[in-house]
Amino acid sequence: MPEQRSDIIADLRAILADLSRRLGHDPVPLAETDIIPDAGALDSAGLLEFVVLIDEKYDLVLEPEDMTIDTLGSLGAIADFILARKKSGRA
Repeated sequence: MPEQRSDIIADLRAILADLSRRLGHDPVPLAETDIIPDAGALDSAGLLEFVVLIDEKYDLVLEPEDMTIDTLGSLGAIADFILARKKSGRA
């Protein structure tokens, strides 16, 4: 059964919350459209680690052109990116 967008967003929230705690921050509740860096959920180093964790979990092959706010800036954008990659067979 294919993963649902809502399930991916829930997984991303859990990864983000765990990472925030490990970095010594209180997890920031995010709506799926909130821009992660703007919301103060992670600093730039934390954001890079978050992207690596997502890449590993979903077996993505991220290219430099994928590293944009439009693609990886919000939970919803990340979920859409993951689903598009899975559909195209690139993940």
